[in-house]
Amino acid sequence: MNIVNFALICGLLGVAYGMFTTTWVLKQDPGSPRMQEISAAVQEGASAYLNRQYKTVALVGVILFVLLFGLGKYVAIGLRSPVWPMP
Repeated sequence: MNIVNFALICGLLGVAYGMFTTTWVLKQDPGSPRMQEISAAVQEGASAYLNRQYKTVALVGVILFVLLFGLGKYVAIGLRSPVWPMP
């Protein structure tokens, strides 16, 4: 078995395990009304945090793209530049 097949099998096992644990967790009792209220607050906070992270990463990505575009359009989009060929 080569390394590519091994990696594919490991990836498929990981996806299967994720699907199994997701269905198991969703079948569990949601808890008391107080627990559900706390859960909703945690979800709201996590959502706000992730939205802030996405905006920050997008801003950094745009800034890097603009800076790299100064070196050339091929460099900015990650292609090999005809001006600076790779060895």
